[in-house]
Amino acid sequence: MHPLLTPERLKNFIPFDDLSENAIGELLPHFIVRELPARKILFKRGDAEKYCYFLLQGQVDLVDDRFQVNRVEGDDDANILALDATHAIHRNAAITQTDAIIAVISRQHVELISTWLELSHSYREEPEEQDWLEALLTSDLFNKIPPGNIQKLINRFAEREVKLGDVIISQGDEASECYVIKRGRALVTRQTPKGLETLAALGAGALFGEDALISQLPRSANITMSSDGILMVLNKDDFDQLLKSLVLEYIEEADLDDLIENSDTGVVLLDVRNNEEIQHNPIPRSRAMPLARLRTEMRSLDKVFMYVIIGGGRAEAAAYILIEDGYQVKVMRQPEIENKPAADSLESDE
Repeated sequence: MHPLLTPERLKNFIPFDDLSENAIGELLPHFIVRELPARKILFKRGDAEKYCYFLLQGQVDLVDDRFQVNRVEGDDDANILALDATHAIHRNAAITQTDAIIAVISRQHVELISTWLELSHSYREEPEEQDWLEALLTSDLFNKIPPGNIQKLINRFAEREVKLGDVIISQGDEASECYVIKRGRALVTRQTPKGLETLAALGAGALFGEDALISQLPRSANITMSSDGILMVLNKDDFDQLLKSLVLEYIEEADLDDLIENSDTGVVLLDVRNNEEIQHNPIPRSRAMPLARLRTEMRSLDKVFMYVIIGGGRAEAAAYILIEDGYQVKVMRQPEIENKPAADSLESDE
């Protein structure tokens, strides 16, 4: 590894200034270091670019379409950004004026890191990692599992190494596993008619991929690693046997009135079918919150209430998500909804 490519040096650049030295250390293998002589063209104006260039040492001139020159010096305090990386198509040409040392990394990797950091700050989450096992054992979800099953469940997880940029889950795929981040960070995105939407930033201890195992519907989002890391992986059979069957509580439609009358808290019907189904067959007294929007809208729900979830397989997935976050939940058994073909994708909720 080049002696100038160190965590201390990279912390002078955005977005690496918000990463811990350990996190930057894991990122170093993804860089390529180029040593260039003077008067060498680094990139041309108008070129499409898949990489970001960080000037570690030397001088580089950025020349715009009017031939105006902006000189960047490696040891200047203003040298905190990648060279001409604001747009995917270069607006400037870059020419070395002295011998120069450049650190090169994929633009996609930088965007993944930047987006994760922005989301984690907006959620007031600490970018530093926590123990994955401690996060699981202290979650509301695991409070519902007998101690004997917790030990069996932990023993069934398999460790898997992953890299920055790896796509762990692709929207629309069939589900066969769920995951816990043991080390590292990931982004949740979803393709909508309006384009790619970024939904969440995940850190160590985050459980994901379980909703599709429960609903038996295609994956509703993409999960992409925004760092190197390690995932703990649980297959569907173990998940169903040791987790799903013990966590979800059900209620028959005929028992709903008794629950409402005798409950110590208010009872709210939550309909998580997609918009088309809800409009075609509205359910009286229910609140609509399609599964595809649940994670972003559930903060509007009040944890003092009991929520009865309607929507077949999607109701089970929604209940699981809400239980993880500490809500009181029951799933209503409704054969006429459960037997409805699940041809409508989650993307139609937009």
